[in-house]
Amino acid sequence: MSLIGDIARAYRAPAKAFKVQLQRAGEERILLFIFLFCFLSFVARLPDLARITALSHEPIPLSARVGAMFVSSVFMAPLMMYLVAALSHLVLRMFGGKGSWRLARMALAWAALVTVPLVLISGGTKVFAPGLPFSIATALTGVVFLWQWVTALKVVEFSTPDTP
Repeated sequence: MSLIGDIARAYRAPAKAFKVQLQRAGEERILLFIFLFCFLSFVARLPDLARITALSHEPIPLSARVGAMFVSSVFMAPLMMYLVAALSHLVLRMFGGKGSWRLARMALAWAALVTVPLVLISGGTKVFAPGLPFSIATALTGVVFLWQWVTALKVVEFSTPDTP
């Protein structure tokens, strides 16, 4: 099935959709998911960045702001995601988790990728419907991300060996 179809299936049956992804969970796929999430998150923030630049009294051009955000979003954020995945694996090991470092990265990468549609909606909402609609979209994005991540971590850290 296509990646978009897999993401849609994750909203109905997150554990099943994640187990399908685990069958193809090489390091290159994990890195692809992380970079795809980070790039699309960067794209979601561009309208707000243009608005900020237009309303700002500072002489910082849009291209400089976009460049700085690109570096932080696409180069630094993946490193932070790897760190968060490692910390989550260490914490869950203290509670009896049996997963691996790679699977912890896959859990975080998949959860992030599944929330991309909501991240894009939230980014547009910030510019075109600020206030309560943006707060609701952001809260929903956070809740869905945590739901997907906790489900994926449960699968990789606490499932029996016959179910990955």
